[in-house]
Amino acid sequence: MNRGYGTGNGYDGRYGGGYGSYRGGSTYKNGGYKGKKSFLQRMLRRNRAFLFWFPVMLVYEEFVYRIFGGGVGAGLAGFFFTLCFSLAVGCFLTFLSTLFLNKINVYIVIALTAIISLVFEVQLIYTAQFTQMFRWATIGHAGEVTDFWRETLQRIGMNIVPVVLLLVPLVFYCVWGRSLAPALGTPLRVKLELLILALMFHLTALAGIVTSKNADDLYHGVFQPEQVSGYFGLVTETRLDLKYLMFGAPVDDGPDVVGPTGNPFGPNTSGNEPSGDLPSDSTPADTSGDGTGTGVDTEQSEPPKPVVYGDNVLDIDWASLIANEKDGDIKAAHEYFSAVTPTKQNEYTGLFKGKNLIQLTLEGFSSIVVEKEPELYPTLYKMMHEGFYMPTYYNSLWGGSTATGEYVSMTGEFYNNADCLKMSADNYWPFALGNVFNGLDYTVYAFHNHTYTYYGRDKSHPNFGYENYIAIGSGLGEKGDDWDTWPRSDLELGKRSIDYYIDHTPFHAYYMTVSGHANYSFSGNTMAKRHQSEVADLNYSDNVKAYFACQIEVEEMLEYLVQRLDEAGILDDTVFVFNADHFPYALSESELAELYGLPEDNIRNNLELYRNGAAIWCSSMEKPVEITKPCSAMDIIPTVLNLFGVNYDSRLFMGVDLNSTADSLVILNCATTYWSWITPYGSYDTGTKKFTPAPGITVSDSDLSNYVSQMNSVVSTKRKYSFRILDEDYFKYVFPSGFSGY
Repeated sequence: MNRGYGTGNGYDGRYGGGYGSYRGGSTYKNGGYKGKKSFLQRMLRRNRAFLFWFPVMLVYEEFVYRIFGGGVGAGLAGFFFTLCFSLAVGCFLTFLSTLFLNKINVYIVIALTAIISLVFEVQLIYTAQFTQMFRWATIGHAGEVTDFWRETLQRIGMNIVPVVLLLVPLVFYCVWGRSLAPALGTPLRVKLELLILALMFHLTALAGIVTSKNADDLYHGVFQPEQVSGYFGLVTETRLDLKYLMFGAPVDDGPDVVGPTGNPFGPNTSGNEPSGDLPSDSTPADTSGDGTGTGVDTEQSEPPKPVVYGDNVLDIDWASLIANEKDGDIKAAHEYFSAVTPTKQNEYTGLFKGKNLIQLTLEGFSSIVVEKEPELYPTLYKMMHEGFYMPTYYNSLWGGSTATGEYVSMTGEFYNNADCLKMSADNYWPFALGNVFNGLDYTVYAFHNHTYTYYGRDKSHPNFGYENYIAIGSGLGEKGDDWDTWPRSDLELGKRSIDYYIDHTPFHAYYMTVSGHANYSFSGNTMAKRHQSEVADLNYSDNVKAYFACQIEVEEMLEYLVQRLDEAGILDDTVFVFNADHFPYALSESELAELYGLPEDNIRNNLELYRNGAAIWCSSMEKPVEITKPCSAMDIIPTVLNLFGVNYDSRLFMGVDLNSTADSLVILNCATTYWSWITPYGSYDTGTKKFTPAPGITVSDSDLSNYVSQMNSVVSTKRKYSFRILDEDYFKYVFPSGFSGY
């Protein structure tokens, strides 16, 4: 006996007739057929067409997103994994959308469609704007990001085609969704079939993953959002990101590798040793033993003995720490750091001892502007070419834009999401420069000409030792005040800040600038507009000119600070340190190619795009020191600590003192490739898996293979313990009673 369903389950016969009872070979009343029907036949009935909605929609969204640059291409493998995962999630969402009455189901479908569309739209625009994917761990910063609404509107306009295409499914369902109403009265068998299909597609993808080492590393290894999205689709990337947010992310579990010492390829011809002479106010080490300071035995008249420099280490009882530590992760960290080869002191140790220090993290700065148009930036040019200059300094995109760039500049460690500053607020940081110079009885301030709380700086910076942290909303002005422009003026920042410390020597002042921030146009950047006339005759496109223009503002800030310090008679006693947080990623590919002179194709994964320049300058230096080792922000803090003669332990940093004889290591996360690296002997691109030897370096295939393998392990190990320093508040275990012996 067949009984038609009435309206009890929300179905009134408008979509092809009521259902008969569903018992294996039952006949559907008013359905137009009798007997058993195949799964496909059942699905293709008009009132069942909805069952294809989410699978088709997700595949559509994924490939629109991919076509318009939202994912890393992974060839046929990427197509296969994305298709399988999309169909799996689509079947599961369809199952969820058939559990209730019609009216409820319709709202569920609309809500899920809207959420999916929003996720794709947000990632498309966010990636286009910040050259990296949005991470759910940073959802707390969503309100702060609205400060950049101008750039967001510009990016939407530049990507209007994919923006509209990604909205098509939502609009379509809202207009025609009633005729695609959820499969009302869907029998239990169909629901089970949907779940089985979801499981089958998911397991098929997992089976493919375990047969591919590259895919397996991406899916189960350290989370790399852009590559995960390219291989497995944005829905899978979002699922994994949320999973790791709630339950913790996977960590490196391979064997710890401290790293090679010396050149594995033979004599070092890479020219990585520092060059230059000591400034006139420095004193060579007294090695004579007679107190004359000449370095020569005056009675014996023998040639001076070579200076033997000690290690930059502290008296840390590693054996005791290891023996008494019960936490396995912390114990492993103790074992690792105790085995790291320390850097040695050198002829520049203590060169700037007792001097004032001004450190600047320059927003979106690239030294290419100074190299190409030096007449526009005379102060920056002077600092770069008359101080300790690092022309092979590289900026990594760690995964958090300015936040991670600033974090590594202030701590000497690295992390990979924008919450790192906020996370650092409860940790112990004995060698953050604010804490160091507080321990040396300096006057210590930090300044920023943007919102006080942005990225959690109101919590991180005081913890780094900058209890006097002054920014917009905290002593430097308010929103809507007389200098509230976008971006705010760096020159004005210098004018409003210097009187806090100039009369209170010795001092240490830290600056995070903002005038170099995107967007780079004369209509959307007040600082670019301010200096438009100065770049009018440059032979570049308008947006590149705008980038040159807004960087003039930090030039004028530095010029002003130098002038004031000179007038106060303390310029020779003040050291400037500056480096950038990241490259100008908001420029388009063609504009970046124009600015850097690099090929436009895949430019955001070209390691040379991330080459910048950093400098340490004091006017008392008579001759410049060019450091040609490849370096990054990891190396800034240990280099500064050595120059100021601070007692510190070089083993606890991911970078090295660049004036030491130690080999340096640059770790680079690019737009969509992660954990590439550069040493004095060459560079390795994880995207192409190609090692490029440095000039003058030759290497056999066997030596190269061993070196690349070892360096990949070194990078992996550094990543593990650099993350652990923040995640586990590691330094409190090394110095349980604190440290004050600077």
